[in-house]
Amino acid sequence: MIQSVHDKLQKIRDSFIKQIPAQLTAIQRSYQLFVQEEEGTTLEELHRRLHTLRGAGAAFGLREMAAAAAVAEKFAKKAMEQDSMPDDRWHRQFQAYLLLLEVATEADNLKTDQLQPPASQRIAPELKTTAEVIYLCEDDDFQRLNLVTQIACFGFEVIPFADPEELYRAVQDHVPAGIVMDMMYPDCPFGGSEVMARIKEEGLNIPTAFISIQDDISFRLAAARAGGNAYFIKPVKATELCATLGNLTRVSASDPYRILIIDDDLHLSEVHALIMEEAGMTTMRIHDPLQIMNPLLDFRPDLILMDMYMPGCNGMELARTIRQIPSYYSLPIVFLSSETDADIQFEAMGMGGDEFLIKPIKPRHLISSVTVRAERMRNMKALMVRDGMTGLYNHTTTKEHLEAAIAQALRLESELCFAMIDVDFFKKVNDTWGHQTGDRVLIALAGLMKQRLRAGDIIGRFGGEEFAVVLPGCSKNAALLLLDRLRESFAAISFDGKGETFTCSFSVGIASLADYQSGEALCKASDEALYQAKTAGRNRVMIAAAGQPAAQRG
Repeated sequence: MIQSVHDKLQKIRDSFIKQIPAQLTAIQRSYQLFVQEEEGTTLEELHRRLHTLRGAGAAFGLREMAAAAAVAEKFAKKAMEQDSMPDDRWHRQFQAYLLLLEVATEADNLKTDQLQPPASQRIAPELKTTAEVIYLCEDDDFQRLNLVTQIACFGFEVIPFADPEELYRAVQDHVPAGIVMDMMYPDCPFGGSEVMARIKEEGLNIPTAFISIQDDISFRLAAARAGGNAYFIKPVKATELCATLGNLTRVSASDPYRILIIDDDLHLSEVHALIMEEAGMTTMRIHDPLQIMNPLLDFRPDLILMDMYMPGCNGMELARTIRQIPSYYSLPIVFLSSETDADIQFEAMGMGGDEFLIKPIKPRHLISSVTVRAERMRNMKALMVRDGMTGLYNHTTTKEHLEAAIAQALRLESELCFAMIDVDFFKKVNDTWGHQTGDRVLIALAGLMKQRLRAGDIIGRFGGEEFAVVLPGCSKNAALLLLDRLRESFAAISFDGKGETFTCSFSVGIASLADYQSGEALCKASDEALYQAKTAGRNRVMIAAAGQPAAQRG
């Protein structure tokens, strides 16, 4: 039987609870050795034990214990910052804090059933055929197991290590997509950065996120010098860590510019295509200007490079026609012609052209002109089509992509599904934990979808806590399985708000192009299926029945 995410987390928590008495004893022992001035026993060690207990307690929902440990930890840190040794008054106060910690631990009533399971009890298989491998090095057993489970929810394959030297040897055999490295280890406060520095010296630049109890600049500097890309203070917020891992492991190189060449001269168009392809661009050539519509839909160019005089219609007429299509109103159109009459050139620009280049043109001039305009177009388009907070497509752009995907699916006679996703009880999240925490929930869901869904899927934010996904080449059953696995993973993610942890869920409505053959009908049907999922209890996926009319909501 496949073990559920909740069951894994529950076992980790149960194991942690059994070890709490030993951890409290170790804290008392460290304090006694410090009082006795035993060699090698310092306030730093005592502070570290308290910090570890606080972080783990908060992660596992033991709020009273975590709060008491935080008070003692802060008191120990204050003593560490002083030049002189703590006086009798400090010791009396610290002993009181340790007693408070024991009382708080008992008050927490450490039951093993405090974790609320998500609705589904099975672990979500990966949505992608391959997953990026992440090496995680953390010597604390409970923190390591908890991070492994949380990071795996975002679609990574996590290989854990307790010893940085073990991780170092593993890197020699296989280079991972990224590394999560603890900074401090017993008797080696900079152990993590030292190992990563050795790996860096060997020419391996692996994206690395450091985690540490230390916020001092010396530790941050050591991490940066070792090639660290990010630095997180414990207790680590898993959602923020995973968002960073997603950005670090995602292919950084942007897609090549897509240039559509329209020219009836076969040889010259081939020359221009070769020049741009040599510069790393992708090209498509059209020799009949009247055949432009399908390439516009399928190729989705970043720029059109167009001749002026062609059979069927000239460049000015074609540019004016393209500009009348709202989706291509801002698409850069560059004329490339042997026409030297300035009046005609200005007329062409007035018809919708962005620039006029004269044949013959030097390769570097062609590449420079095309690159500048294509890059500017991408930057402007990103601002216009993306949601500022999540980075997903906005409402309008998502619907445009849906229409384009429908047109392509109908031409190719392929399947397509459209899904609406809505976070359950999101108003309660904002009211209870604050709007900033609510924003982090939405950002985490957006990151999860980008990380876990297929490369060809189109993901957008429809507004508020509502998202939309276009699933080309996907049947209803495949879409159900895909999004249900995603739902399970999201329900297993722990969020932090006001020092406490909580989980969220979402509901999904799916409609198939086989049943609703227009964008408007798909949107209405998926929205109705989402409404049914909400009324049925939330945290579930519903498929719109074929031809089912939308119910009246009142």
